[in-house]
Amino acid sequence: MAYCQVNGKKIFYNESSSPSRNDSAVLFIHGAGGSSEVWANQLSQIEGYRLLALDLPGHGHSEGNAMNDIKDYSRFIADFIKALDLKSVILAGHSMGGGIVLECALSQPKWLKEIVVVDSGARLRVKTETLEQLAEGKLPFNIIPYLYSRNSALEILSQALEEMKSVPAEVYLADFQACDAFDRSKDIQNINIPACILCGEYDQMTPPKYSHALHEALPMSTYVMVPSAGHMSMRENPEAVNKAIAESILNQF
Repeated sequence: MAYCQVNGKKIFYNESSSPSRNDSAVLFIHGAGGSSEVWANQLSQIEGYRLLALDLPGHGHSEGNAMNDIKDYSRFIADFIKALDLKSVILAGHSMGGGIVLECALSQPKWLKEIVVVDSGARLRVKTETLEQLAEGKLPFNIIPYLYSRNSALEILSQALEEMKSVPAEVYLADFQACDAFDRSKDIQNINIPACILCGEYDQMTPPKYSHALHEALPMSTYVMVPSAGHMSMRENPEAVNKAIAESILNQF
């Protein structure tokens, strides 16, 4: 666990202690209302690489405020990478984090080597009722069953409920506003770097058709269906997700 200064704010990140095979790094970006904790199974189980997962501003242990624009988050990621002096990076993002990764890729930074997009899409619409609920300061507990596969254990859903309770409604509102305004469906074909697209078999939030559309639009992409998993595939089936990411990384390093 560590902190770095980005634009005058303390930003928290976790880094694996596994010896890196080279100077490249994999940076994991969480989704709306999340934190670096969602990538715990990736940082602890993918070996041989420098792996980092951060808390976006206003999330987890990071200072600052949540942003309501994916472009602002992508600029923050560029500043974070500069602050850590990372030279060669693979970006991996989940849900909203996937949108941030796509936005970063469209700006074609020299440091970006590959992208991994997990349970996401080029367009991330949010229901009007959810936005209205959050604007009233009410957390959208009704979405929790849609985050996991239908056969998820009760304790998993209970943990998700407690995690949501710990996040201020204004953080979710900003994140979901950012998602709702995000639409890069007409631009992603301009991304000409390797991409690995993963989607849970039973994802109800961003169903597989969105990942299929990404795969078809991105000229240098591979697609992996994560079995027995919903929207939180990296938690529900970490073995399959880790295998896909590790194989994709190995092909680039």
